Amino acid sequence: MAKVLKNILSDYGYNLVALPKEDISPLMLLYKNDQSVSSVESTVDNLFAIADAPLPVVTKNKTVTNIDGNASVIFDSEGGISMLDWLLKTLKMGKFSAKTEIDATHKVKITYENVKEDKVDLLALDNFISGSDPVEGKFNSFKEKLKDSELYVINNILKSNSFSIAVEDSNGTKVDIDATIKGIVDANVNISRNKNNDITLKNTNSDTYIVFAFKSQQIKYDQKKWWQLFKKNDAKFRIIDKQGVVLRSEDKYATQSLKMGNDEVNI
Repeated sequence: MAKVLKNILSDYGYNLVALPKEDISPLMLLYKNDQSVSSVESTVDNLFAIADAPLPVVTKNKTVTNIDGNASVIFDSEGGISMLDWLLKTLKMGKFSAKTEIDATHKVKITYENVKEDKVDLLALDNFISGSDPVEGKFNSFKEKLKDSELYVINNILKSNSFSIAVEDSNGTKVDIDATIKGIVDANVNISRNKNNDITLKNTNSDTYIVFAFKSQQIKYDQKKWWQLFKKNDAKFRIIDKQGVVLRSEDKYATQSLKMGNDEVNI
């Protein structure tokens, strides 16, 4: 089974998207599903439509200087090859050839570059949630989830349109990337070879960004009698930061937050 060996992004409080994709955004709702969470495929305002405070405004495409150069994930060989293949396809950069000299002893480090951030202000989100009531009759499938504090809302995402690759052997020595990885071909890709023996692949179509990490807030319910009375202010909701959640999308691949950067996790 493929493994993430180290997730540097966990040091910044981010959950890792195992298979980065475009359609993840702030204010999206997640719900607990057995041992993981899944997307509701809707935003929080569709559930909390009766609110005292306005819905937070999403700030888009902010440059994240403190994460620049540190948005790295280290995979075992199987996970690294799978991720590389997925990134090339998703960013429309071409395809990854099966001809490779990467074996089970190698580690593959992928670093996301040109990182942009979309987010909502946490105070504004807290004001919206705490001053809101769910819409009666429009959330029957998720009523118990909300009552049991099993709903989450995304407040921050990181996205990128380029990444760099480095391969290390079992001794931690970087190997010749040109001799190890072959078959990356597409006219829309700029490839630059760096001094530290890794390569950067940049999508020349700057409009294509994929989300590779996110932060989420758990919606906490205070266990009052709102569920029986259905009267405003009989229940209160609040948000708390939630790390370590596992998100499963329709493609059944997990997203995972590593609380400790040196932990291993199966994907």
